Amino acid sequence: MADPDAGLTPDEVKEKKQIPFADAVEGIKERISQITEDKKMSADLLFMNTYMASLALADASRPEIFTFAANRKEYISAKYIAKVDMFVKKWSYSYSEALSIQAERIMNRYANAIESGVPDDDFLKNELSTVRSVYRSQVEAGLEMVQKWGDAYIAMLLSGTVICVTLMISIAIYNPTGLDTTLFTGYGIILAIGVGGNFLMYSSVPDDPKAHGLTDHSSKEQQTIHAMERIIIPIAVVAIILLSLIGASAAMIYILIGILLAPLGIIGYIDDSNITMRDNDFSTFIRSLGAVMGGQGTTAVHALNTIDKKSLTALEPLVNSVYSKMNLGLDDKQIWDKFIGESGSNLIYKYLNIYLDTITLGGPPDSIGSIVGASMLEQTLLREKKDMHSRSFLILLIAMHAAMAGIFVALYRIMVVLTGSVGNMMEQFAQEQASASSGVGGSASSLSSSMGGLSMFTNFPEAQMGAFVVISLTIITLSNIFAARFVGGGDRYMFYFYGAIFCTITGVVLLLGPIFVGMFFSPEGLAAMASQGATSGTQVTGV
Repeated sequence: MADPDAGLTPDEVKEKKQIPFADAVEGIKERISQITEDKKMSADLLFMNTYMASLALADASRPEIFTFAANRKEYISAKYIAKVDMFVKKWSYSYSEALSIQAERIMNRYANAIESGVPDDDFLKNELSTVRSVYRSQVEAGLEMVQKWGDAYIAMLLSGTVICVTLMISIAIYNPTGLDTTLFTGYGIILAIGVGGNFLMYSSVPDDPKAHGLTDHSSKEQQTIHAMERIIIPIAVVAIILLSLIGASAAMIYILIGILLAPLGIIGYIDDSNITMRDNDFSTFIRSLGAVMGGQGTTAVHALNTIDKKSLTALEPLVNSVYSKMNLGLDDKQIWDKFIGESGSNLIYKYLNIYLDTITLGGPPDSIGSIVGASMLEQTLLREKKDMHSRSFLILLIAMHAAMAGIFVALYRIMVVLTGSVGNMMEQFAQEQASASSGVGGSASSLSSSMGGLSMFTNFPEAQMGAFVVISLTIITLSNIFAARFVGGGDRYMFYFYGAIFCTITGVVLLLGPIFVGMFFSPEGLAAMASQGATSGTQVTGV
């Protein structure tokens, strides 16, 4: 048998064997990666410019500034700085030419300043002020967009719920033949709203990763979460599978998920709050540390003993730990690395390394501490504003989630009770009609006409509609979890916190909804009303 690939070049064979839609998938990945980088770039430029301005204050030469900046791999912009450094060192370009090749606005401004003979420290100092203003403007614009998109998301999701509820009523009335198509239409509407709304909010919300994500050292809460999730997450997955196999109710599954995720979520929320408080204290701490070290010409250990640690409510235990270890003569780098890890903060990780690197090069601690503290203060103040917006959104989202779940469950239970009662009444009236047919003809005609309008409610697909309610609520619950995380921010463990909240609400509504509906809408009440109406009709006919 002839080889189908005979005569083809290796590239042609590779292209022939390529997975279908591989290019489209790669394009989507690149697009997502670009969106993520663009979200992070605004804050990253503030980090990088603070670092380069601090290096300039330490009298670092231009090659040293670019070399040190290129080695800070935690910055996204470091890869662009590394390219500039490579063009200069390996290809003998000038710094202005290398910066122009990158074609970034900030780099172009730096290239123009170099060509104009502006000193690096003057340009970087002025550029840092510009970057802070731009960052503030972008964050505030992003917060306005998030507020608008958040309100639109809740409104659209509520509209999608109303559409699905209308589909449920239509199915009960008309009993269409293409039931699966109708149900999948409802799923598609809710899914499209959830995915589209989350994407818009994710692309609009200012990026603010609170946790540093380091593996060598982390806060106590993060260590606890990492240890617990190795046990709780597998247990949750196995429990969901087993409960599904034995036919447990969706309410019990949701409540179980909420209970299992609650410890992780609560600890994560505590860590998130602690990081926020530590970041608020760090601006004061780093400026005080730099002022004492620069003003008195002392080392870090003496400065730590001098500064007022009582004013650092959240950082005081960590600062005391650093001071006691330095007094023992331990390695300074290891001590500060442990301090960064135990703080759990991304901002402390970035800004403390800026301070330590530049004072190691001989920079003035007071000036560098002032620059680092000012940039840190800018971000913490904007974070407070962002948290205020996110809290209002989350409160509204939780209330609306409970309302949407309640609408779904209540209407479904009402339709189940109504159709079951109508079916029983139809049988009862059929028997009465048969017995009345041998009597007065008018009475039989009255019974037939009185039940004709209710015959449409006798074929409600209870099992299929029950699955429709559960699947729709699952889509809404997952969508709201992601929406809360995108707007609220925090580390990935905040998914546990929001997952516990929304899963518990969904489970409680599924469990208690039928009970409350049964208190006000029961088959016995409907049967009594129907019997009373039939008796009144018979009496009127007899008259």
